[in-house]
Amino acid sequence: MKTFKTIDLWTEPYENYYECFNGAFVDGFSKTEKPFDEYKIIKNCNCIISNTNEDINISNKHHAIVFYKNNLPVRLAVINRNTDIDKCVNIALNQHFEDTILSNIYSYFNIKSSTIDMSEEPIYNSADITKEIDVGSCDRWSLLYNMLRGYYTDDFTPYGNFQSNNYEFIPNLHIKYELVTDSEKFEIEHHCAFINDLRTRLIPIQAFSPLTKK
Repeated sequence: MKTFKTIDLWTEPYENYYECFNGAFVDGFSKTEKPFDEYKIIKNCNCIISNTNEDINISNKHHAIVFYKNNLPVRLAVINRNTDIDKCVNIALNQHFEDTILSNIYSYFNIKSSTIDMSEEPIYNSADITKEIDVGSCDRWSLLYNMLRGYYTDDFTPYGNFQSNNYEFIPNLHIKYELVTDSEKFEIEHHCAFINDLRTRLIPIQAFSPLTKK
């Protein structure tokens, strides 16, 4: 089983948070380009999330969507236990895109989908889910530039957290995501982050991404 240390990582902060799904399903598409060619919905899994600051709340997630291109994972969304995944995916695929809806673009590119159920018992961490922070894990410079302006996406979409774009840098914050699916393992580490002055949005920097390479 191959382990992946960096990926385009999306974290759903609240149950049924449509903007997370909408952004993850549309980012990178155009009428001539596709960011992935397949996605797999993984139900009842355990994404274990740990961090070194007890004032920052990021709860474990219990569903996921892995997006693939040429059979390699390129995007990962981790999702809350009580989220209605099928409904959120349906809303994402029926969002307006250019002069059509996104599902028509998926059909044009023949984007395949599948669903599996890992049937794992949920594991919880000590995070206070009522104080969950909106996390935008970052793995590349173009995305960081847009995230610091409020967007969730590389493209200029309506999706983001625009409450406050006044950020400060936290040099020593370790956050780790660990997820084992039926076919791969993700171990995504972050060793620093940006946080806005309202403490509602966190942008942790992936430790093994191009952002950290000298």
